Amino acid sequence: MAFVKIGIMSIGEMGYHWAKLLTARGAEVLTYDRDRSPVTQKRAENAGVRSTGSLSELCSSADLIVSIVVPSAATKIAAEIAKAAAEVNRKNLIYFDANAISPMTAETISGVLNESAVEFVDGCIIGSASKMDKGSVVYASGPEATRISELGGYGLSVQVLGTGTSQASAFKVVYAGLTKGLQGLFVELLMGAKRFGLLDEIIKRYDESFPGLLEKVSSSIVGLRIHAGRRAEEMDELQRTYAHYGMQALMAPAIQKILGSIADLDIRESSEKGAREGDLMKTLELFYQEGLLSDARLASSAGK
Repeated sequence: MAFVKIGIMSIGEMGYHWAKLLTARGAEVLTYDRDRSPVTQKRAENAGVRSTGSLSELCSSADLIVSIVVPSAATKIAAEIAKAAAEVNRKNLIYFDANAISPMTAETISGVLNESAVEFVDGCIIGSASKMDKGSVVYASGPEATRISELGGYGLSVQVLGTGTSQASAFKVVYAGLTKGLQGLFVELLMGAKRFGLLDEIIKRYDESFPGLLEKVSSSIVGLRIHAGRRAEEMDELQRTYAHYGMQALMAPAIQKILGSIADLDIRESSEKGAREGDLMKTLELFYQEGLLSDARLASSAGK
């Protein structure tokens, strides 16, 4: 395995599980988190991650840097890494952007990094953070994408889509439309069932008609308590991607609105161990008690 020291930006839920897997299999995982919250710093410590004193030190030390941040931060993080790598004259550094970004953003990031001689690989992650070695798949594309296959030695399943600079990002935004669409649709319908006093009955009927579907989505709905804002951003990336290529996304704006409404509830509680707490029924009850999709809540959000 050529990658021995692997930098991760940053140690959120996904980054935490990556770090746990990599350290357990012998890699040294690094990050720079001096400007992050105490919870994030504690999460990194719990995952066995070594915090560097600067981004320059991270770029000097790491064989590979993996970016796992919210879509809106992806370009900023890449620019900071490019600047730090240039300052220490680092050559042959591989930068793997595994974020849910549009192909246009991927192309922009590639250009920013190439100016500093950092090798860009576009990527995405399909599957649960907690199951990175049990069914989740890492996709990569770009001229250096085959290098990411080396992570297979640490238990990650890696598939190369091709040599295109932004193929993995295009793959992700289209896939995300389905997963976030199911989450948003189920939340909207189950809120109605709750209001009508039919929640248990409709869940039973859904399971009879579509066996296992709601169960597959349940964990992701629970995760909306933490990640709704990030997932709303992904739907914006999908809309912008379609618009860029002369198409109009009709479903994505509605999904974005539902996910944004959940984010507006402000019920996020970060975990020091990258864990999701609660179950589907408790999550739906919380959404309901907080007034999700109510006229008053939506009017309040629109007035902000």
